[in-house]
Amino acid sequence: METMLETARLLLNQPTPGDIDAMFRILSDRRTTRFNPADALQWNEEADGLFQRWEAQWEKHGVGYFAVRLPGREEPIGFAGVKHVSLSGRPVLNLYFRFDAAVWHRGYGREAVGAVVVHLNEFLELPPVLALVHPDNTASIRIVTSLGFERNAAAAISGPDGYQDAYVLNWDRQL
Repeated sequence: METMLETARLLLNQPTPGDIDAMFRILSDRRTTRFNPADALQWNEEADGLFQRWEAQWEKHGVGYFAVRLPGREEPIGFAGVKHVSLSGRPVLNLYFRFDAAVWHRGYGREAVGAVVVHLNEFLELPPVLALVHPDNTASIRIVTSLGFERNAAAAISGPDGYQDAYVLNWDRQL
């Protein structure tokens, strides 16, 4: 059964193979991956593989990344959701969101991520959620903190994209 979320201005649903071109378009744009260059796609075939991984998350866990659409439009304006990860041996959900630069500064990111968080809190009963954010990515920091995420220095990481602050929600809970 497909999960569909609806906000005042957006529709969120599990991506379909028809969304692969939009995945490539959004994730190959250097503006979109400025703070996470390791996520940047170079070739359309990478979007195919990424779609397969996203689909596997949905099949295995019943949650994953959503395609975010404006009502009446087929092509996604972005993607937002979570994937299961392990942080120092602890299972948590890692928050992800990327939007087409053409729709930035309209509140769609906060609206979509807010819908994802509400869904997770209802579906999984307040799971621990982690958002890794580059310290210079003030727009993403505003989004997660507006939704109740708190900075947690102990969970910060240095990885392929350099240092990333950790913002957490429901951190005292177990997945």
